[in-house]
Amino acid sequence: MIRLTEIKLPLDHPAEAIKKAAAARLRIPVEHLLSCAVFRRAHDARKKSDIALVYSLDVTVRDEAALLKRFRNDKSVGVAPDMTYRLVARAPDSLPVRPLVIGAGPCGLFAALVLAQMGFRPIILERGKVVRERTKDTWALWRCSVLNPESNVQYGEGGAGTFSDGKLYSQVKDPRHLGRKVLTEFVKAEAPAEILTEAHPHIGTFRLVKMVENMRATIEGLGGEYRFKSRVADFEIETSSDGRRRVRGVVLADGERNAASHV
Repeated sequence: MIRLTEIKLPLDHPAEAIKKAAAARLRIPVEHLLSCAVFRRAHDARKKSDIALVYSLDVTVRDEAALLKRFRNDKSVGVAPDMTYRLVARAPDSLPVRPLVIGAGPCGLFAALVLAQMGFRPIILERGKVVRERTKDTWALWRCSVLNPESNVQYGEGGAGTFSDGKLYSQVKDPRHLGRKVLTEFVKAEAPAEILTEAHPHIGTFRLVKMVENMRATIEGLGGEYRFKSRVADFEIETSSDGRRRVRGVVLADGERNAASHV
C-alpha cells in the first residue's frame, strides 16, 4: 500500500475528487487505482481567502513496486506503514495469579483492556464509582458545591479525561503507531468513526461516558473484573533471597489485601 500526503482540495469538493486527485498525483489513470482510502484530513486555513482540505491517502495500484521506484525521491509518496497493533504476550492456560490495575483512568483503562485481550483477566481497583454515578457526583459539585471526596472530577471510572471534552490530538511523535490502537478501540466503543481520519480528533464529553461503559463491558467480557470504591492505601513488598524486591500485593483503605502478579 502507498501513502500519499499533501493532497489539497477545495472545501466543497465532490467525493470522487479524492480518487481523481490521487491518480493525478501518481500520474496514472483513475482505473489503475485499486483502492483509495482517507488516512487523515486536515484544514489549511493559512489563507482565509483560500481555505482548503489537505489529505493523506492510502492507495493500492496495479504495479506498486514500479510506481514507488519512479517516485523514490518524492517525500510525499511512500510505503504506508504497518499500523497493526500486535499483542506482546498471551496468558498461560492456567493463571495462578491475576494482574492488578490500580485506577480506571485512561492509562488504567487501556492497561486493563490490553491485559484482558491477552487473556490475563485483570482485576481493576478504582477508588471512585462507576462512570454514571460519578457523573452525578461531579455535577453536584459544579452545580451545588457538594463535594464527594471519593467521586468527583479526579476520582472514578474514566479518570479526569472523562470531563475534558474528549480532545484526542497529541503532537508527540508515535513511530510505533500506538495511538492508532487507542483510536481504533474508541471507535469499537462507539466513538465517531471520523476520529480515525481527522487531524484534530474530538469526541465530546457526553459520548465519553457511554464509551467508558462499553470498554468496561469489553474488559469484563474477556474475564476482567472491576472493583469500585477500592482505594489502594499501600503496597506489600517482598524481598527475595538474592535481595531483589518486588510487589507481592496491595492493601486497600478498608484493610483488605489483594494479591498481585509478580512484577
